[in-house]
Amino acid sequence: MVSAIAVSCILLTGASALAQTTVESDVAAFRRLRAEGIAAANADDLAGATRLLAEADARIPNHPGLMLMRARLAVAAGQPEEAMTQLNRFAGAGLTTNLAADRALSTLGGHPDFDALAAVIEANRVPVGTGRLTELARIGGSVIAESLVRDETRGRWLVSQVRGRTIVALADDGTVTDFLALGAEPDIGGVLGMALDTEAGVLWAATSPLAPALRGLGTDAVLPPPELLKIDLTTGAVLARPAPPSGALERGLGDIVRAPDGAIHVADSVTGELLVLRPGSMALEVLLPAGTLGSPQGMVVTPEGTALIVADYSSGLWRIDRPNGAASRLSAPAIDSLVGVDGLTTDGRFLYGFQNGVAPQRVLKLALDADWGRIVSVEVLAANLPMIDEPTTGLVRNRELVFVSRSQWSDFGSDGAQTTPAPAPAIIARLPLE
Repeated sequence: MVSAIAVSCILLTGASALAQTTVESDVAAFRRLRAEGIAAANADDLAGATRLLAEADARIPNHPGLMLMRARLAVAAGQPEEAMTQLNRFAGAGLTTNLAADRALSTLGGHPDFDALAAVIEANRVPVGTGRLTELARIGGSVIAESLVRDETRGRWLVSQVRGRTIVALADDGTVTDFLALGAEPDIGGVLGMALDTEAGVLWAATSPLAPALRGLGTDAVLPPPELLKIDLTTGAVLARPAPPSGALERGLGDIVRAPDGAIHVADSVTGELLVLRPGSMALEVLLPAGTLGSPQGMVVTPEGTALIVADYSSGLWRIDRPNGAASRLSAPAIDSLVGVDGLTTDGRFLYGFQNGVAPQRVLKLALDADWGRIVSVEVLAANLPMIDEPTTGLVRNRELVFVSRSQWSDFGSDGAQTTPAPAPAIIARLPLE
């Protein structure tokens, strides 16, 4: 029973303890406490494991994997009421799991409240958004579509590809054509986040040497570095490659956002840093150093322009002051879990998040307070639909949420190998917001 705890599904990666700093961040403390809790459980110190995992829960509340872990631990410790408390939290967050297939949790079947709990989890499997979520376009082949922007001037969408290591133009009639013109430039990694500067006629795009992008390059190939590309919107030619900060052995440039003052903000999901390219500069700087965020992903600029709202895959949403990088985690309703949010976008009134790190994968609408410092409510706009398969990023256009609803990430393994012989096409979907 105890050994099942150690191998239970854990959403966050890197469970080993992180180096302590003067003030330990919530993410670092969570990872340390979880690792110590697992070690205690494996040593049959169930009381110590219970205490440590409760402390981890206090640092990052409503982590799906941790709630299930605490429930399994309670079963092992002979505390069925505590196990049911944790499972009711999990179910209340709108999440699903297979209770019958879990050898620890299935032993709770005789509890008088178990059937009611199972009914809530089953209700969480009900499709949301049926008839409202529709297909806008699809892109065939093994591509892994990651993000999209709308080039209104030329009446097209631009879609980045990780496996394809390129950017394609998608016409309104569904026609797909090449956009990124590398010419004599060396190979690039997978293309992830993008941001438009329409007035300057420029597209910014982040690339990283992700495993699916590197498959097939050959053992003697020179690995492409993570880069930020400045691209001519008319020709698709790369105009510049601003230098990233030195010092990190590995980087994972991913999501980006352009602020109203022209600054380009870049999330580094490997180091946990937030980088910025200030107007007039050609060198990226560190805005938020490593240590606060575990894996920053999607970002938006707050309506007044002074801060970023950042989705940290490992801990929820954060507010980062743009002038100085001061960070604070956004509080949310006690019942909701925002771990596993990947992309973020906004219409200036609400946030929209694409959550692919939980079951079910969901599209969320988040209302914030007047200062954009606290999440007031979380609404599920779409979930449990065949078209939603590893959703990534999107934008709001004409009161519709347009996003990559099927990215193809589920067709590739962690080593980058394709696991599906013929992946279904990547899908761009639309969801009306009225």
